[in-house]
Amino acid sequence: MSTINFYQKAPTIKILILTLLLSLFSLNNCKLELNNPSDPRSKSFFETALWNFFLNSLCNPNTSGYFHFGSGNTLIIPLSLKVLNSGNTVVTAISGEPLFWNGSSGGVNANHQNSALNGVVFVIDKSFSRILWLDYIGEMSYGVDDWPIPETISIDEFSNGDLAVYALVNGAGRTNVTNAKTTTNAFYLARLKQHSGEIVWQGYLNKDNTRLGTKSYAMSILNFDRIALLFQGTSEASSPTQDNIGLGYPGLPYPIYGSNATTASQKELGIAVVDGNGNGLSQSFLPNTGTLTEAVLFKSDGNKILIAGGTSNNFVSTSGHPRVNENRVFYGVINSGLTWDALSYFGPTNTVGTFNLQKTLFANDEVFLIGKTDESYPTPNTLYPFQGTTGRRNYQILKPDKRNTGLIWGQFLGASAYNVPEVLPGNLAFNSGRREIVGNLLAIDNGNVFTGISSDIALGNFQYPLAQARLKINPSNGGFNQLQYYDATSDSSGNNGKFLTNQVDACSGRMVTIHSKFGAIANFSTARNFEISTKPASAEP
Repeated sequence: MSTINFYQKAPTIKILILTLLLSLFSLNNCKLELNNPSDPRSKSFFETALWNFFLNSLCNPNTSGYFHFGSGNTLIIPLSLKVLNSGNTVVTAISGEPLFWNGSSGGVNANHQNSALNGVVFVIDKSFSRILWLDYIGEMSYGVDDWPIPETISIDEFSNGDLAVYALVNGAGRTNVTNAKTTTNAFYLARLKQHSGEIVWQGYLNKDNTRLGTKSYAMSILNFDRIALLFQGTSEASSPTQDNIGLGYPGLPYPIYGSNATTASQKELGIAVVDGNGNGLSQSFLPNTGTLTEAVLFKSDGNKILIAGGTSNNFVSTSGHPRVNENRVFYGVINSGLTWDALSYFGPTNTVGTFNLQKTLFANDEVFLIGKTDESYPTPNTLYPFQGTTGRRNYQILKPDKRNTGLIWGQFLGASAYNVPEVLPGNLAFNSGRREIVGNLLAIDNGNVFTGISSDIALGNFQYPLAQARLKINPSNGGFNQLQYYDATSDSSGNNGKFLTNQVDACSGRMVTIHSKFGAIANFSTARNFEISTKPASAEP
């Protein structure tokens, strides 16, 4: 049977799509003449959707390209990665040095500040041949984890292709803003033109720093181009009081629900919503009686918010926490009123058992969670049971139902006599060509392999420390399709490392991948650079 090569042998398909677009545009004249791409009643909303459909049809699964950033002498940490509707790729990172792009190290709006860690955003064109623009969003030297979650600089796309950027920054604030920076640490929020980096609007959300956590924040765009913002509040170190202030920003009212704040230094999550023009709409805490609540997943789904993380107790007016006062995983759905539609807790009931959620994925309209647990507990449709006895640290991958939050399946991955590493550098990804979930995990430190895996699934070998294991999972039932071992360093000391930290499907199984790199393992915490690349889907391992 013959196969049509869309890009070389069937130009008429593009012509047909363009003809369809023109026809639909003419039919769309009955729409209201509102210049608002986020309003379904607006003509431009329909046109934007059609244009995005056309752009998606042009994605080439055979594209390849490569970019390298950093000298290797300072710390650079790659973060978010998103392939946009246009086919362009947007990347965020934290860098201790100016990054060179197109012969320049300056940003389109601002330059690198103070020889300190700065937030960076840049866009690569859809053919992966050049960087369209790069900009610095401010200093981020308040203390970022060695392996932070990608949302440490969050990026998302508006309906017209503009970009939203959200990050906690310190240092000097910018001028020409919707709201000035008045605290040492403040959230920077901006809307940028995708193809130029031009600022549409920008501003700062402020909060008393004694009541603000520096982790567990993220951003995602809801329907109608509303921006959902996650932050973490903290109570006073002594004589805690309820937080009824939330974030300070024009138009943002006081929280619908204040924090719980019944114990000293209690950390709780809050959500604020801002419209696409930068005006505050609403905010609320998700009050929790536990001492610590953190989030790892924060993604929009229409007018809902999908959120997952760890907490030591029940959220107010909910129940089901497996072991109160011990950290366990939660996954829930937040409605437009910033209250729970559904919520579930996962993890062992044993006091000694722990479950730390580390990475998440929302793709193909499904949710996946991965973390570490050192205690077996019942999960549905478990094909790969817990390895070892109580206290033996295993990976665990969970798939909850997106809407009702109940578990669909749960799988363990470990070794009966050894702990899996504490660190999880790589994010999960969905490969649309193979219809499978891919995760790049650290193998066991001492060179032993995972147990409980059949020999026909496990491939490859390794001889050096910090080796990796590429796990391919069937998303429907959690079955492991393949486990590939490979070395990620070049010698017995663990030097010259290269770790996959993030990846995303561009189209038809072509992945865009970020690798974090270092030379001497002794300098790992202070000297790293990174590379971003893509290759034809057929060349993916």
